[in-house]
Amino acid sequence: MENRKIVLRSYPSHLPTVEDLALEKEAARAPEAGEIQVEVDAVSIDAWIGTTMSPGWAHQMIPLEATVPALGVGRVLATGSDAFAVGDPVFGALGAQTVATLQASGCSKVDDSKVPLSTYLGLLSSTTGLTAYFGMRELGKVKPGDVVLVSAAAGAVGSTVGQMARIEGAGTVIGIAGGPDKCRFLVEDMGFDAAIDYKNDDLDQRLKELAPEGVNVFFDNVGGEMLDTVLDHIATGARVVICGAISQYADNDKVQGPSNYLRLAERNSSMAGFTVFHYTERYGEAMAEIADWISDGKITLHEQVEEGLEAFPGALEMLFKGGNTGKLLVKIAT
Repeated sequence: MENRKIVLRSYPSHLPTVEDLALEKEAARAPEAGEIQVEVDAVSIDAWIGTTMSPGWAHQMIPLEATVPALGVGRVLATGSDAFAVGDPVFGALGAQTVATLQASGCSKVDDSKVPLSTYLGLLSSTTGLTAYFGMRELGKVKPGDVVLVSAAAGAVGSTVGQMARIEGAGTVIGIAGGPDKCRFLVEDMGFDAAIDYKNDDLDQRLKELAPEGVNVFFDNVGGEMLDTVLDHIATGARVVICGAISQYADNDKVQGPSNYLRLAERNSSMAGFTVFHYTERYGEAMAEIADWISDGKITLHEQVEEGLEAFPGALEMLFKGGNTGKLLVKIAT
């Protein structure tokens, strides 16, 4: 059996591009004791993948010619583990490839009888649904009537955060996104009250209009100048949640923090960052509640699906250029 995989050809000078990745073929390795072989159905395109290609980030840097890491879902083709049977649907760090052979302990058996398998890369995944859940519950602490602002709001995490804010009782939910189509998507499809087009609107002026009493919760995925601008508009007692800083990922050696941080002291506010893996012991709790929201029709996630393993390099580049809406996936199995 053949395995086709995407490998790292060269380290990106800034953000990863198509030219940094290559498609290679090899014989798929049969599983040994304690391993399983998985036919990969789909993989998730996430910002953390890019951080594995640059030194200094929290994720381990991968060597050249290594298979590019990615979370994926698929079905077991062969097994060397009593915990899995052939045909079982699984989730795990399968990588950007068509056939993954890995330790069985690195995968989880999932139930796709009530939700599509891809849900475990979106609303029921650590990188999207659980990230939004713990960021809002543990740090955002949304209260009824709060004004909640979300950056990169048309992405997977951002659009999920906005819906969760509404579930938690937020009074006004505002998204920041790039372009009129994404802003329309937030209001018409995701239930945001308003959207700010950072490419064409004056962010400072729009916040004065939409949040005249200030922002109570800011869930930030962008950082940089946008974070500085928003800090001028936080309300007393605001909570600023730092989930990511996609504007800063191009050069880890030159990451710049906010210059307006004294607004936090002036307004008795807080700013805290997090990564979802600090909450692994509570994943079951979060997934159960999110599954109930899905069943009740309270939350949804738009999927943008690119077809074929060959689409992976372009999809990753697209993510960092902000070209996607909702959850970006690459469908691999035909």
